[in-house]
Amino acid sequence: MKKLKVLLIFALWILLGRFVRQIKYEYTALHQPLIQEGKINIDGLIRSIGQVVNPGASALGDTAYQRLDAIYSVLQSAYYDQSKLQSGLMIEDAVKGFVDGIDDPYTVYMDSTENSWFNEEIKGQTDFEGIWAVVSKIDYYVQIEEVLKWSPAAIAGLMPLDRIISIDSWSVKDLDVNGAVAKIRWPKGTQVTITLERIGKDGSKTVLQKVVTRDKLSIPSVTSEVLTWAGSKNIWYINISIIGEETENLLKTNILSLKKQSIQWVILDLRGNGGGLISIASEIVSHFLPKWSLIVSTRYRTLPDEKFYSEGYGDLQWLPVIVLVDGGTASAGEIIALALQEWAWAKIVGTQTFGKWSIQTIDEFTDGASLKYTIGRRYAPSGKTIDKVGIAPDVVVTFDTWAYAKDNTDNQLEKAKSLLN
Repeated sequence: MKKLKVLLIFALWILLGRFVRQIKYEYTALHQPLIQEGKINIDGLIRSIGQVVNPGASALGDTAYQRLDAIYSVLQSAYYDQSKLQSGLMIEDAVKGFVDGIDDPYTVYMDSTENSWFNEEIKGQTDFEGIWAVVSKIDYYVQIEEVLKWSPAAIAGLMPLDRIISIDSWSVKDLDVNGAVAKIRWPKGTQVTITLERIGKDGSKTVLQKVVTRDKLSIPSVTSEVLTWAGSKNIWYINISIIGEETENLLKTNILSLKKQSIQWVILDLRGNGGGLISIASEIVSHFLPKWSLIVSTRYRTLPDEKFYSEGYGDLQWLPVIVLVDGGTASAGEIIALALQEWAWAKIVGTQTFGKWSIQTIDEFTDGASLKYTIGRRYAPSGKTIDKVGIAPDVVVTFDTWAYAKDNTDNQLEKAKSLLN
C-alpha cells in the first residue's frame, strides 16, 4: 500500500510538471514574461491557465492576434514607406473588417465620428450641414432614396433612384451607409463631387457627375398639411421622415393644430423612412388603433421577449388611412405600415419596402466608438416576419422621377388621393 501511494504521488507530480510547462509555453507564445518588474503577471497567468484547461476557448483569438502581431512586425522592419504605418488607423480598419466578417449589414463597428453622426440621426436631430438626400446601400452602390425639396441635392439635379458610384475620389463599393454619409456630409459652403449612374425609362444607363454645394437646413421629422380633394373633402397628409426621440411630440403638435378642421381621410407618407426607435413607432400607431391592439412583438436570444401594444390615444382612430411606402421604408417605418394594414385595414401604396425586421443594440466604448449588433427579430400582429422580404403594397405604383423633376408631380401621392375618392 505504501508503495502504491508513492507511485500515485510521483504520477501526480509528473502531470503537475507538464501543466506548469504548458502554462509557461503559452506565455512564451504570447511574448509575455511570467515575471514583470519583479512581480508575477497575474492577468496573463490566468489567461494562460485558461488556455491550458480549455484550449479551444481562445485558440481562434490567440491565433489571430499572433498573426496580426507577426504581420505588423514584418511591416515595421521591412516596409519601405514607414510613414504609412499608422497603427491606430490600421487597428480601426482591422476591427471593422473583423465585425464585417459576420456578414450581417446591421452589425457594424463605428468609430467615434460615425457613432456621433448615428446618434444625431437616431435622436431625430435634423439640423445638419450636407446635401440633404436620403440614401441606402444596395449591392456595390449607394442609392438615393429621397431628395428633399429645395435641398442642395435637388438644386444640383440629383434624383431618387440615382446610383452613387463615387464621392469625390472615393469609390462607394467598400463603404457602408455610415461611411458614405460621412463622405457626403461636411460644413456649409463646401462642395462635393458625386459621380452617379441614372437608369432611363428604356433601361439605358447614363453616368453623370454632379457638383453639389453643401448647405445647412433645419427640417423637422414630421411635416403635415391639409389637402382638399373631391370638392370639400379634407385629407390630412402626414410625412414622417425619421422616427426619432422628438417625432411623437411633433406629431402631437401637428394633431392639435387640426382640432378645428374637419378631416375625412389620412395619407401617411413613410417613403424613405429608414426607421428609428420602436417605442416611438408604437406611440405613433397608438393614434390610429384602439387600446391594447398588438403592434409588434420581439424575440431575443438572451433577453425576455417583448410585446408592444397601442395606448389607444384615439385621435385618428376610424379614419380611412393610406400609407405611402417605397424601398427606403424600413424597420420602425415598416412596423407602423404593417400594424395599420393588419389592424386598421389601411391600404399600402407604392413599391416593396426594404424588409428590415432585425433588432440592434449599441455598446459604446470609452473613446466614443461603438459596436452596433443584432440581438433579435420583430414579428407582426399576425405573427409573420418580413425580414429580408418587405411589405408588398396593396397597390403597386413606381415613383415617376421624370414627372417629379419636371413639375414636382408626385404620382404616388396622386394615386393615394384617387383611391380615397
